[in-house]
Amino acid sequence: MSFSLNKLFIPAGLAVLLITGCNSDEAEQGVKELEEETKNAAQATEEKSKEVADKVKEEAPGIIQNMKDTYKESEQEVKDNTLQSGDQATVQKDAYLALTPEAYDELYQLIEINDVEGVDKIVQDNKVKEIKQGSEAEILEREIRRTKVKMKDSGEEGYLPTTMLEPVK
Repeated sequence: MSFSLNKLFIPAGLAVLLITGCNSDEAEQGVKELEEETKNAAQATEEKSKEVADKVKEEAPGIIQNMKDTYKESEQEVKDNTLQSGDQATVQKDAYLALTPEAYDELYQLIEINDVEGVDKIVQDNKVKEIKQGSEAEILEREIRRTKVKMKDSGEEGYLPTTMLEPVK
């Protein structure tokens, strides 16, 4: 790094000295002073870079440990709040328990288009059962959108939206 700086500053400094009419001794002295200043600047830059690198090396293990701890806490939090087979959960709102995957799909198609009569019909056909908020269920199988559960009070198995279930702690 200092070699390239010398190349840049010496010709410019020499040109300035020669243009101002200095004799060769004065010019040589000026060049030596410029070389010394350039060398000092390069050393200062190198020392500052080393300080920064040393500081990063000192702080990096702590930062890395903080990140590790955060990742572990996040994983544990997700695990604690993610329903797994065998877990107990509480239904967060009144809902319909679809007794089959097909009934679940049909129910949510009807709900999407606000077909109240269609929902009423599949309730009457015993494809879905009304579930009250606060009911407890055991998780049998968990999928992204729906979860197969066994209702604690009735023993019925069926499907509820995963987002409507909260783990019992």
